[in-house]
Amino acid sequence: MTDTSDPHRDLAGVLHDVSNALTVLLGWVGEARAPGASPADVAYALSIVEQRARLARDLARQAIGAPRIDEQRALGAVVRDVAAQLRVEAQRRSVRLDVEGGDEQALVPGARDLEQVLTNLVLNALAHAPSGTRVRVHARAEASACAVEVSDEGPGVARERRGSIFRGASMRPGGLGVGLRHARALARSAGGDVVLGGSGGTDSELDLGALASSAGGACFRVTWGRADVVPRPPVSTARLSELAGVRVLVVEDDEAVILLLEAALEARGAEVLVARSGTELAKKVAQAAGDPGRPAFDAALIDLSPIAKDVSGAFTLLRTLAPAAHLVLVTGNADGLPIAVEAGSVDLVRKPFEVREVLSVIGSGVQSRRARAAT
Repeated sequence: MTDTSDPHRDLAGVLHDVSNALTVLLGWVGEARAPGASPADVAYALSIVEQRARLARDLARQAIGAPRIDEQRALGAVVRDVAAQLRVEAQRRSVRLDVEGGDEQALVPGARDLEQVLTNLVLNALAHAPSGTRVRVHARAEASACAVEVSDEGPGVARERRGSIFRGASMRPGGLGVGLRHARALARSAGGDVVLGGSGGTDSELDLGALASSAGGACFRVTWGRADVVPRPPVSTARLSELAGVRVLVVEDDEAVILLLEAALEARGAEVLVARSGTELAKKVAQAAGDPGRPAFDAALIDLSPIAKDVSGAFTLLRTLAPAAHLVLVTGNADGLPIAVEAGSVDLVRKPFEVREVLSVIGSGVQSRRARAAT
């Protein structure tokens, strides 16, 4: 029986990861048998064959009830291992696999799960990358989380399919649509996520019109917690209700910043809406505006990057749907600030910021709005 509440017991997802392990294994069996392979080449190939065979066995055992192996490893080591294991697949498809970044100090929990998520995404990218192009894996460690982007130079993901690929719609002819759904489930079970975004997958235009295909390839971003971050102190009861009943819209495309703001705001009782692009912003506020008896949002934290192609249009939309909302621009770009900021109708917080600075600005705005409503 499939248990989708725990991705480690989801038989369809586990079998997909076992299949990935066997794909890698078979590729390296071919390397070991290649004419002219040196004893060192054969030994290296067999070491990866053994690793993938053990992984497939462990995944299958976990799915039927064996204890899960939860190991911590350096982010850079995980990313490099995935790239090394998939080198044969990349060569077979005549695609260059580039690894950038990575941190030897940042430790990630559930390293095996992260490895499976990245293996899935890189195999997908290789499947869609035209011969002679490259697949790029870029890893970085933030203060409280890690992020890894996997991008290709293929046809991209059609916009009308972006919402369905994580719900079981396959990106490949004949595919079963299990991989991305399972990858996201694994990431979320670890407190992270998998999203379609970045340079090739994010549509930053404020556009409610027809949805077309992305021409710049696909880019999937994985966020994952860090095991070496000092736990936050307990949150006081007073802080838990500080923003109770307040709906905050976060317009941001940096997953690490999103995670930080979500954690801080929700810990104080706020309801958080997230828009990672101009199109997503338009949809989110339109949906929220349809909630009877409630403003679309009470406050908004806005980064310019997701709305860069139509900043004035985005601010007009926000003001139209929530005239009384407190708008706060959160940006590190000091050039070309919206007129609304210069006029003083929008508050400004500069990046890099401290969480308490953002919370202070939001809290002051909410208190002012409540005071006006009471008079």
